[in-house]
Formats: sequence, C-alpha cells, structure tokens
Amino acid sequence: MRYIFFVFLFLNTLFANNFELSEEEKDWIKNNEVKIGLSELYPLTYINKDNKMDGFVSDIFKLITKKYDIKTKAIKMNQSSIPLAIKENRIDIAPIVNNISIESSLGVYSSEILQIKKILFVKKENNSIHSIDDLKDKKVAVVNQLGTIQHIQNKYSFMKIERTNNMHESVRKLLKGEVDALIASPIIIQKYLEDNLIIDLKAIPLINFEPSKLFFFTSKNKPMLQSILEKGLNSISIREEKELFDKWFLKDLANLPIIFTKEEINYLDKKDHIRLCVDPDWMPYEKIENHKHIGIVADYMKEFEKKIGVKLKLIETKDWTQSLEYMKNKRCDILSFVMDIESRQGYMNFTEPYVTAPLVLVTKRNVSFVSDLKDLKDKKIGIQKNFAYNEIIRRKYPNLEIVDVAHLREGLKKVERGEIFGQVTTHLNVAYAFQEEFYGSLQISGKFDERWHLSVGVREDDPILLNIFEKVVNSISKETRQKIITKWVTIKYEKSIDYKLFWSVVSFLFFILLIILYTYILQRRYIRKLTGAKSKIETLNSTLEKKVHVRTRELELSNKKLKRKTQELENLNNTLDARIKEEINNRKKQEQLLIQQSKLAEMGEMISMIAHQWRQPLSALSTIIQNIHLRYSLNKLDKEYLDKQIILSTALTEKMSNTIDDFRNFFKPNKEKHLYSIKEAIHQTIFLIDDSFKSHSIKIENQISNDVMIYGFESELSQVLLNILTNSKDAFLEKNVENPYITIKTKRIKTHIKILISDNAGGVKESILDKIFEPYFTTKENYNGTGLGLYMSKIIIEQNMKGILNVKNIKDGVQFTIYIPIN
Repeated sequence: MRYIFFVFLFLNTLFANNFELSEEEKDWIKNNEVKIGLSELYPLTYINKDNKMDGFVSDIFKLITKKYDIKTKAIKMNQSSIPLAIKENRIDIAPIVNNISIESSLGVYSSEILQIKKILFVKKENNSIHSIDDLKDKKVAVVNQLGTIQHIQNKYSFMKIERTNNMHESVRKLLKGEVDALIASPIIIQKYLEDNLIIDLKAIPLINFEPSKLFFFTSKNKPMLQSILEKGLNSISIREEKELFDKWFLKDLANLPIIFTKEEINYLDKKDHIRLCVDPDWMPYEKIENHKHIGIVADYMKEFEKKIGVKLKLIETKDWTQSLEYMKNKRCDILSFVMDIESRQGYMNFTEPYVTAPLVLVTKRNVSFVSDLKDLKDKKIGIQKNFAYNEIIRRKYPNLEIVDVAHLREGLKKVERGEIFGQVTTHLNVAYAFQEEFYGSLQISGKFDERWHLSVGVREDDPILLNIFEKVVNSISKETRQKIITKWVTIKYEKSIDYKLFWSVVSFLFFILLIILYTYILQRRYIRKLTGAKSKIETLNSTLEKKVHVRTRELELSNKKLKRKTQELENLNNTLDARIKEEINNRKKQEQLLIQQSKLAEMGEMISMIAHQWRQPLSALSTIIQNIHLRYSLNKLDKEYLDKQIILSTALTEKMSNTIDDFRNFFKPNKEKHLYSIKEAIHQTIFLIDDSFKSHSIKIENQISNDVMIYGFESELSQVLLNILTNSKDAFLEKNVENPYITIKTKRIKTHIKILISDNAGGVKESILDKIFEPYFTTKENYNGTGLGLYMSKIIIEQNMKGILNVKNIKDGVQFTIYIPIN
C-alpha cells in the first residue's frame, strides 16, 4: 500500500518526546514495584501453568514493562474485587472489562485498549428464543463486572438480570435451568466450554449487545504510574497490536480500536463534515445515483465514516475530470478512489491503497488471448480520459494508438461496433458490465502484470487528515473487504480459448489432434532439455575444481580485509575517549567565549547609559564653572556665592557617583538567590535607561497590573529586560519611527507571571523571526550588534529560570512574552 509519510519540523519538535519518560518518572520506576491484579478472563488475562501472567492484556502490559524496565508482581483476583483491592493498596493496577469508563473515586481509567463483542447463549434444546423481544421476563445471567450489569439493566429493563461472580457460575445456572440464557463474550466463554467439555450450549449470534471495553484501571494514589502507563500504551504500534490480536483471538470476535492522537481527536472534534469527491460513473466501484454515492467504494466510505465519527459530505461532479479539478482547487477535502501518479502529487497526498485491481483487455469474442500489449502495434486501444493508466500506458507503450473515452460504457460500445480494437479497464468493471449489458458480445482477451493501486486522496495542505485516513484504511479487515466486494460483483475467470473449446463440439476431433501434437512437442523439448542438461553437467564438472580454488582465494582475501577492518575499529575505540574529552573541552571554551562576548556587550550598554545619565549634571557643572569665572572677571565673586556654587557642584558629583553605583549594582551578578519583586525589577530597569530613551523621544508606558515575589537572581531578569528594551531602541533609531513607544504589561496566570513587552518599531521579518534567538544572529550590523543579547536572554529565562521566552509580530511592531514560574 502507498503511504506518504510527512514530518513538519515544528510538529516533530513539539511531539517528538510524547513516549519518552521524564527523569521523575524514571526515578519512580527504579524505586517501585508495580502490583497488577489479574482475573481469570482467558484469553484476555489469566495465570498460566508456570504461575505467570499470560493473555492478550498481559502481553500488552509486557510490551510496556519491557520498554521502560518496570518491575512487576502479579496477584490473582476476581474482577468484582478489583476496586476494593485498589482501595486497600493491595494492587496498583488491573485490567477491567466494562461497557464504559465510569467515574470512580478509587482509580483512573486508561485509554481504550479493546472492544469485545457480547452475544446470547442458551441451552441447545431451547428453540423459543430467536430475538431480543423473546427475552421479556426471562432470567439472564451476567458476570458482575464494573458498570456492565447496570448498563444492561438500563437498556433492557424487560429482562430479569441474574448477577453472577464468574463464568463458571453463569454456565452452571444455565445448565441447571435456574436461568434461561446468559450474556457472554465468545472469546471468554470459549476456553471455559472447551476445558470442561460442555457441548450443551449454543450461541444466538443474531442477539448481540453493545461491546464491552477493556481498560487498565490505575490507583488514584499513583499519578506517576498513570502517566507512565498512558505513554506506554501510546508507544505501542499498530503492527504490534495486530500481531497480539491475531495471536489470541479468532477473527471477528473483537475489534481493535483506532488509536488517534490528541491532535487528531481535536481536529475531528472541530469538523462538522469532510467534503468528499468521487468518480460519478465507474461501477461497480462507485457512482452518483439520485444524489447518492453507491458502489464498492461507497461501502468503504461508510465504514470510514463510522470509524472517524465525522460525516463525509458528497460533493457532486459531472465526471472524473471535474473531480480532479475540484481537488486541485481545494473544493474537496478527500478523493475517494485515486491512484498515486506524479502529475497528481502536487495537489494531493495518498494513503496506502485499499483496493488493488488487475488490468484486463476487453475485445470482441473472435480475438485470441493477448499476453502482452506490445503485440498490439498500431492497434486502437480505449482508455478513460484522465485515468492514471491513460498516462502510464501512453508512456510505456508508445507504439499503441490510445483513444480517450469519457466512460467505460462508451469504450465498450466502440469495441462492440469495431471502432477500436479493445478497451483497457479492471476485471471488476468488466464483470459488472458483462452482468449488466455486454454479456455474450465481448470477452476478456488479456490480463496484464500492471495493476491499479487505488487509495484515498487527501488535499496536500492537510497532513493531519492524511494521518487519520491512513489509520482508518489500515483498520479495515480482510473479511470486511471481501464482504464489500462480494456484495457488488461475482467474477468468473475464464480463458477465452477454454470457453471456445467448451462450446465447440464440431472441433472436438481437431482438439484431440492438438493434444497429440502438443504431447509430441513436449517430449521433444524434454529430450532437448536432457541433452542440454547433460552437456552443462559435463562442463560444470570440468570447471568445478577451478571455481573452488578461485572461491577459496576470494575467501582468504576477505578474511584479510576483515582483520584489517577489525584492527581499524579497535584503534578507533582506543582513541574514542580522548576525542570525546577534547570535544567537551572545545564546547566549554565556546560557551565561555559566548559569555565573555555577552559581558562585553553589556559593558558597552552600561557605558552608553552612564553617558546619558551624566550628560545633564556635566552640563550643569560646566555652567557653574563658567558663572564663577564670569563673576571673578567682573570682580563680583564673593565667599557666599562661591560656597553656594560649591554645595551645588558637590550635589551634582554625588548624583553622578550614585549613578555609577546604581549601574554597578544593576550589572553585578547576585551571588545568592533571594526573593525580589517583579514590579521593582521592571521599575529599576526603566529608571536606568530612562534618560537614554528620553534623549531619543522614546516613551516607555508602564502598565504593571500584577506584582509577585520571585525567588531567584534579580540581576538575571533585569539583564533580559534590558536586552529586549535596547533592541527596541535600536529598531526605532534604524527605522526612524515617529512617536516611538514601548508598552510593558504584567499579568498573573495561576502558577506563572506573564510579562508582555511590545513596541511600534515595525516588527521583524517573518522569514527570520524564528532565528532571532540563535547565537551571533543579528539584524543590527549598522549598530554593531553582536547577536548574543536575545540568545543569552533565552538561556536565562528557559534554562536558569525554568520559564518561557517567545516572540511574535503584532500590528506595527513586535511583542516579547516572558512566562516565569512563581514557585
């Protein structure tokens, strides 16, 4: 089957570790033994003769324990006693068969593992029960499983339910006549009946009930075990499930559920319908008749619709060509039945094929059997327009004269009238056409190696929908496929030469002659083969010794090469540790270089901001000195004026000294973590850069609505805020933005504080937006950008502070969002 596997980098990054355990979960596994409660529910779960857990569910659990190296202990018990055992901490987990996952204060249900059919069983001599209505006021035994009896009582209140503890009690009551029937799953009762040689019961398969569902039930006191179990179930592949399913169950006794991812479930929940395009006239595969989709493919689509739970809405088209156009223009989400060829891969993806159809050649009845299309040079062959094999056969058989026909019926009519030699189509199309209209006038004269591999086509921009239909297609059983095919057409394979011989009584003697001639030819061929074989044997004997010698030399050379490669591998292993250490040292040197460069960039920013803070007091000092000089020149300098100017000068110099202290404290790394205010950290950062920003008419709007206390290094958060604000300033200067402003907001979200920093500097190009946190990536060549500020900010927030730092474009600018955990 065809399967186009797609991986988007973002989704891959997001979901790559869905099945991987956290460090906390790994520690839990090392320090705990999991106690699993097992019931006698063969073949689901049971204790075997070696006193070990066995069965379908046990094998599922073994896959998980083997993958994660979980220590387990099996404890045997009844299904009905599982909740109490969970409550008393005698077990941690147990498989439970139930109709639904009901609410429980004791434990948590896993995702659904299996659906199990339930039918009615009666005594062999009972001929009075044929339908569900015949069970009115009848006593029916049901094994007490969590939620099962209540569910049956609610739905079939006219029955008298007899509660039993196990299958043995249910069968015993039925055989003694204490009940009229029992409800059970064939896969569970089968083993019991065989072991106890019970042959007095019969199944009533037409009376079936809603399937039971199989879950794992985990103690609520073990949330870590719940998480590990769910990851383990999600890690089991469809192939592994299918192998276990085939190992333990008879066909059609249980159904494996399709395991959709959370993303696929959310996708289907949001869908009211999925638009479906089809071939409006290609029976028995499909057709639109009275605005309804009918045929083999229509029955497949009904099965698909049941499995995904979303309506497939038929989009009607006039012909196959228009259906392809609708897919190109995205007026349809899926195409029901299509072959994967290169010309279609630009606008749709394909599931694995769910129908494979051999190609046949239909001709008039007087044509001999054709084994190869190459023998039909210059013959007119009809193929439907825009069909996949129209393109393939034109390319593969350039000597044929291909005639496009709109529909199969048109092509067969042309063959009947002698306008074309033959029509290429599938065997089912021909069988259906012969049953409906063309029987007796045409025949299948050739069957070729080429086959039609037909899949569901999905629009190329919807990879999630492709994944969903890939799973649905793989879930269809062989029995369902055969049932659908049988419903629409019955095929009789007859070679044309045999058909003629059957009806040609007149040529009977000629047929005998042909047999004699054929036997003579076979004998001559056999004699020639024997002669040739004898000659070959003699030749082989004469050269065998030489070949053995040559082969021995080759083996010796191969052994020498193997020894040389082994020596090279040993040398590589001997030097591996030294090379690893050298690489680690190089990485450490690179990290130190990054940190040093970041510090140098910070020092430059600090000096720039100190210069802005000093500009005003320096100007005032200059004015004071000029005034003193002027008064002295005019002989008006007195002691009182001089003392006053000295006091003013001292105040200005103290302010400049305090400015240096403020910046030094701001950039000095904290030695120990301490509680600090988010609000104060933001105010302090704005205070230090305010003069620098005001000198460029940049307005900082502070809208801090929530304040929280954070335990950590205040200087790290200040450094991140400074980097982001400085980047905004550089963007304003580079783009000459009018009325530049920056807005800072805070908002508490449960366990996190959210800081939003936005500007109106025009934003960042979408093509580079996801690169701005990379080291040495900068857009500020004209402003001596190092490309380290945002990289270091990302490391501080996400590695040191265990938070999140991201960025997005907004109207007229960009917005940075910082999430910091409060605890």
